[in-house]
Amino acid sequence: MEPADSGRTKRKPSPVLVAVTALLLVGYFSLIGWAWTGTATDPQHGMADGFLMMVTVFFLGLAGALWYGASRQRAGCVWTVFAVCALPSLSLVGRAIYLLVRWLKHAS
Repeated sequence: MEPADSGRTKRKPSPVLVAVTALLLVGYFSLIGWAWTGTATDPQHGMADGFLMMVTVFFLGLAGALWYGASRQRAGCVWTVFAVCALPSLSLVGRAIYLLVRWLKHAS
């Protein structure tokens, strides 16, 4: 008995997309590593470490999902990880455009 085919062909994730997403993750991991190496005498340092641990586990999960999507040829998984990684940079660009337009309105 042959497996049922849904009629959709499997799309392979683009190697460029995988590389860009991996570079974004490397950037995030470098920031996380920098945050872990920071020394502080703040009384709330324990809470900051707990939050940092949660962020680290989240990004390790994203890295695992990227590896899974790239190795198993799952384009949807790779696109999802890319969207989560690219969202902060895109929202910063949107905010910069908004602030620039607002500044230009008040300058004239």
